[in-house]
Amino acid sequence: MNARASIEKCPLCGDTSGVRPKLLLIDEAWVPAPGKDPRLKYARNLRVDDILPEHLRQKPLEQFLDGYYCDRCNIGFVSDDVLNPNRVRR
Repeated sequence: MNARASIEKCPLCGDTSGVRPKLLLIDEAWVPAPGKDPRLKYARNLRVDDILPEHLRQKPLEQFLDGYYCDRCNIGFVSDDVLNPNRVRR
């Protein structure tokens, strides 16, 4: 992700001027367990199971993902083409 042409637009401001490539730490995959509140599945914006497997690193580093950060809006985000199309929208 070093070429400026590959920079995505920020989903909040729609601009690329404050966007830079960044390694993001995302949440672990959702694993149901007895006594675990099922509403917690929807408490995070991005989990490992929301990402297409070909874009994940090998364990134990699968929670690190190449993404982007907008310095203007102070948010990290990923390109839509790395997201699992069947993921639950939050």
